[in-house]
Amino acid sequence: MKLSFPYVPPASTSQLVYTDGELMEQAVEAYESGDYAGSLRLLIDALDYDFRERYGNEDGTKYTIPHGSIVVKIDLTAEQLHISADFLRLPEKGRVAMLRKIAEMNIANLMLARFVKNGDYLKMEYTCPATDTHPHKIHAVLYNMCAIGDKYDDELCTRFNATRCYEPKVEPYTAEQVDAVYDGLHTIGCLALDAASEYCSQRRYVYAWTMLCGALYQFSFFANPQGQLVNDIEKAVEAMNDERPLEELVMRGKSFLEKLLAMPKEELAKDLYAVEMMVSIKSQATLPGVQEDFESLHEGVSEALERRDYDQVVARIYYSFYQLLADENVPMMLEYLIITALRQSAKLPLKEAAEILAKALDKIMNGDIEPEEGDDDANDEDEENDADDEEATNEAYANVVAAHQKMAEAMSGEMIVEMQRKMEEALKAGNVAEYMRLATELQMIMFSAMGS
Repeated sequence: MKLSFPYVPPASTSQLVYTDGELMEQAVEAYESGDYAGSLRLLIDALDYDFRERYGNEDGTKYTIPHGSIVVKIDLTAEQLHISADFLRLPEKGRVAMLRKIAEMNIANLMLARFVKNGDYLKMEYTCPATDTHPHKIHAVLYNMCAIGDKYDDELCTRFNATRCYEPKVEPYTAEQVDAVYDGLHTIGCLALDAASEYCSQRRYVYAWTMLCGALYQFSFFANPQGQLVNDIEKAVEAMNDERPLEELVMRGKSFLEKLLAMPKEELAKDLYAVEMMVSIKSQATLPGVQEDFESLHEGVSEALERRDYDQVVARIYYSFYQLLADENVPMMLEYLIITALRQSAKLPLKEAAEILAKALDKIMNGDIEPEEGDDDANDEDEENDADDEEATNEAYANVVAAHQKMAEAMSGEMIVEMQRKMEEALKAGNVAEYMRLATELQMIMFSAMGS
């Protein structure tokens, strides 16, 4: 491999679904004081500021909230909390086999909720006393039910010919967005297959494995696919992590990627859409958590740089950065740092790309994720010089600028200045936790403004 892979901008901005940490703390305080109805209202507010008005009753004790292909119903009385979600209608043929699968999922996949059969229908249900409605516990129940609804509805419909109880409200990608995803897939997919073949010929199978997995994560990042395609990609990655000979795992990855490349554009488009969501199925990344996860990566990359093994540096950071972007909700400044590094290192000789990516990794490990002075001007100049080159456009920078514009509309100038002053004071005092809390508060205000 002579050059690093190109950067492909996301075809569609991912739906921003976050849980407000400060409101969750308030919900816990209300619960601990015995105000269970107030605690539930604050939990719902933490999921989305508009949910109470759009989906709840006047006193905030009943909600009917859509999430993908399920609708979650929440009902709190003075005695108990009941949560349910209609899941699927059983097929006429093969229902016994499907019920066996559901029985397995009751044990292996659902945590506190359970599948319940009601005639021809299956639903997920959870009931507990009002005194046991700790917000973090209820959030975990909601997350689990939504995750199961997202992950298994398409699979069970395909495998057993079951039907949905509720057809999700989706917004399909435009023709231009589908074209961008299709072209990006074929660009990255072909490069990954070529790189894997080259590394296999050199018997460097771990490099081949890393580039193939990284390509799947990069596709997930810029395509943000839904439906059965998400399950297929997840299973392919799981299959490549089995305890089998590395050569076999590489062949599995190549086979799946070839199958993905052979998919007609019309078939691919079926799983390219935006959909209503109640909770984010992705986990929330934090800088300390990312630093801990990247410790061995940083150590290995540093040693590889000393040996001038630029293939390893580029492959490992490429894989790790895209895995993080694809699997987790990343704080805005950290996401900006990572995407900027991926953009700037794209299509460069491996030595140059390795230096850019390693510098970004160093900054993450040092906690230095704020943009450097002059970055904005440099990005503006890049956009002027590369105005006709769509791949070179700084999508991350444009998104951050647009977000700050929205935030400015939602907040007064004095509020912004005051919050920035507090953030600077927290950094100078070394109070990272307070800095992150303030940054999250800014993000939540921004997300609320973007949704309006």
